[in-house]
Amino acid sequence: MLKLFRKIRQKLLSENRVNKYLLYAIGEIVLVVIGILIALQINNWNDKKKEEALEIKILKEIHSNLGHDLFEIQDDIRVMDSVDLASKSVIHFLKTKDEPTEDFYNDVAIIKVAPHFDSNKSGYELLISKGVEIVSNDSLRGAISVLYESAYSYYNKYEEERIKFKAEQIHPVLLKYYTAHVRPEFLWKSSFYIAPEDYVQMKKEGEFLRLVNGVNFENYMVHNRAERTKKYIQDLTKFIEEELHNKGVYY
Repeated sequence: MLKLFRKIRQKLLSENRVNKYLLYAIGEIVLVVIGILIALQINNWNDKKKEEALEIKILKEIHSNLGHDLFEIQDDIRVMDSVDLASKSVIHFLKTKDEPTEDFYNDVAIIKVAPHFDSNKSGYELLISKGVEIVSNDSLRGAISVLYESAYSYYNKYEEERIKFKAEQIHPVLLKYYTAHVRPEFLWKSSFYIAPEDYVQMKKEGEFLRLVNGVNFENYMVHNRAERTKKYIQDLTKFIEEELHNKGVYY
């Protein structure tokens, strides 16, 4: 093609047809510019397709991570439900019973349990590494940021406070009054035994009852935050599914 253009230019020049040569030269420049613009448009289209493919990949990975996180938070909530029932049972038992029982020992073991939420952030970390602007939907991008930078961080602080409270407050008092036993047949693999005479003394002192009331209150606060975090996860999961649906990806 270039060889053909060169021949035409040479012919026009040899025939001294300057005006036609200039028109031809301008036309050739226009064709070159059009070719460049088309090439740029194709490159832009290819880049856009690559970005969209990367966005879909990241959103699918975050969606998968959220499935794991939902299971984790629901498991946390189930454990906290058990702690709630156990702490209320222990409080009632201490107020109404004069001797400990096997059920009492089991409930005492439950109140020391502190579940830990371990979120999977591989999709979000990939998003951060590629640039958050890869998510084209501004509202979705904001919702992702709220969950990972705010909701998760806030909930983790609640958990850290719970772990510290149980390590510094509950365990020392348990060991003050009880003897710990490994019980593989129990769900929590342990129980805390107390002699009948020590049980009577413990009730009289009141320290353990106050502590269990504190456990019940602390558990309520973390449980409430867990429920709110679960709602964030569910809402973002649905949001991502809608966005992927709009891009032709179906769940």
